[in-house]
Amino acid sequence: MTSLTILNRSLPATDQKKRLVTFGCSWTFGIGVGYEEGMSLDDYKDLRKSVEIGGKYSFRGLLAKEFDLHNINFSRGGSSNQRQFREADEFEFKKDDIVLWGITSTARNEIWHRRKNVYKGYFYNHAATCNENEDDPSKPINGDLCKIIKATVKNFYSHEEEVRRLYHKIKHWNDYFKMKGVRVLWYDTLNHHEYESNPENMLYGDGKYRDMLSRLAKNNGFNNLTDRYHFSWSKGFNDCGRINYLVNKKIVNPYSGHPTKEGHIQMADMIRPFVTSCLR
Repeated sequence: MTSLTILNRSLPATDQKKRLVTFGCSWTFGIGVGYEEGMSLDDYKDLRKSVEIGGKYSFRGLLAKEFDLHNINFSRGGSSNQRQFREADEFEFKKDDIVLWGITSTARNEIWHRRKNVYKGYFYNHAATCNENEDDPSKPINGDLCKIIKATVKNFYSHEEEVRRLYHKIKHWNDYFKMKGVRVLWYDTLNHHEYESNPENMLYGDGKYRDMLSRLAKNNGFNNLTDRYHFSWSKGFNDCGRINYLVNKKIVNPYSGHPTKEGHIQMADMIRPFVTSCLR
């Protein structure tokens, strides 16, 4: 468990406040939300993982403040779906908790590092070169982990199978939350996943391009939503039209493609009706 995550979830709760429990990747955490127009790349990297800035200006922080909720946050940059489910397994949910759960890319996973006694996250889409990692994108992944990534992508990884497993995980957690009296809203974050059927508590569950990135693009006038999200520090956004369009609209920042303050305001607008319904 990183100190970043521990700091972000250890804010004192009060018995009077309902809890807003959040899971997800960098888009839920608020990575890069402190970006300002004209900021240098070095300055951006210095603040992009700030717990304080992310907690204040991310959509989860905005909604927690607006509705006077205590945000218990498990999201972090580079988080995999596997990490999210593991941390949820270890958390004690309470009746009337409000849960926002951001499903991220299937091309991420984690593995237990026996010598370091910690879970290590990794990215399948870095298999060709092993030149990036979630902790410091400028440093290469070396040795055994790189071999694992390459072998997994070559022999074992299937996006379709990962989505199938995600669907059944969501069903399992929906059953659990119903039993506990917990309300949950799921949302695809970066790419639209084709589930076996659309969970009724999925944000824009009946829409073709329901992920947050596509909805931001569509809501701001961009309709060519067929590309898939991909980014690397060395190659940028390549041909991801949604990101390039939103950079020009100042909805995401130009360095890593994460939402700006305006982007998070718009995402809060998407989720507000659900939170409002939970508090009636």
